[in-house]
Amino acid sequence: MQRIRFFDIAKGIAILAVILGHSAIETNLFAPHRTAQVVLSICFSFHMPLFFILSGYFMHPERRFRWMKEAKQLLFTYVVTALCVLVGVTCMATLDHESRAISLRQWGMAAIYGSGDISNLTLWRVDLRIGAIWFLLALFWARLLLHCLARLPIIPVWVVLCFAVGYVSSRYVLLPWSIQSGMCAVAFLYLGYLAKKYDVLGMVKRFPCVWAFAFVIWVVDIVLFGGMSMAVNNYGSRPVLAVIGSIAGTLCVVGISQLIDRVPALGSALSNIGQASLAILCVHLIEDDVLSWQIYLGVLRTVLPQVPLVMLSFIGRLPIDLIGAALLYHIPVINEWFYPQLTKKKHKTNMVSVTE
Repeated sequence: MQRIRFFDIAKGIAILAVILGHSAIETNLFAPHRTAQVVLSICFSFHMPLFFILSGYFMHPERRFRWMKEAKQLLFTYVVTALCVLVGVTCMATLDHESRAISLRQWGMAAIYGSGDISNLTLWRVDLRIGAIWFLLALFWARLLLHCLARLPIIPVWVVLCFAVGYVSSRYVLLPWSIQSGMCAVAFLYLGYLAKKYDVLGMVKRFPCVWAFAFVIWVVDIVLFGGMSMAVNNYGSRPVLAVIGSIAGTLCVVGISQLIDRVPALGSALSNIGQASLAILCVHLIEDDVLSWQIYLGVLRTVLPQVPLVMLSFIGRLPIDLIGAALLYHIPVINEWFYPQLTKKKHKTNMVSVTE
């Protein structure tokens, strides 16, 4: 199946929003500012739901669940990234003359628990959060659950029930390995699957007013943003608006991506970033967990006081993430975990060799 470039562009926009959103969080911790809050509201209103919805768009839940493929792409990638974090924090503890044992114990527990954020509802004490790669665990569970639910009658009822159980249970206890986040993410995967099945994009193309309607909902969600973190199933003070707004935001970003696709240079750049989104996410997680951004932000504000701090943080992180992802592309074997398209390309090459 040929890649559809505007979907890669949408993923490129979303992964940049992940980096920008985390930059806004770090900036708010350092020095709360309205600009950072606006950026956070925009980014968190759509970025992770978009990844889940697009993943569902290309799913075939009626087929057999491919354990090895999913484990290699999601679970093995999680383990490798978490190990890199442990090596990184150990090195930083050594440089800062801090206890390596404490760093390893705290970050090791965070990696084992697999939560995207700190919570007092964990089964046992977990002082730190592993961060953005909670997404890999949640996506694994969501894909597995949707494959299971697709074999039951009245699938929408089971999907809604799965979301409800995940959401309500996480109010009382946060289970390890982002299981409940995956239960809620099933709904977004299923929406993506339905969008392809019923050609929603084709319908929207025939009725352009839908774009305007979706944009209005998305703007309302951003203006009234009450918080949204799929990592711990926190859909904020207005959960219904948060869910509907994230769906509308995803539709708008896909529409914007279709427009960007007509601009060769920009479309090509964002498409390449989108194709590398998994690698960029993992590299970003490593630098976010390992590097002392609170210290660096103080230096950046001193050097460039006129530039908004959230932008300085983003500009500082982005080259690290892009260069790290580019380097991962050239590491044999492991690169296939972070760039799934390489596995497909290798498989096609082998098929051609066999036929010849």
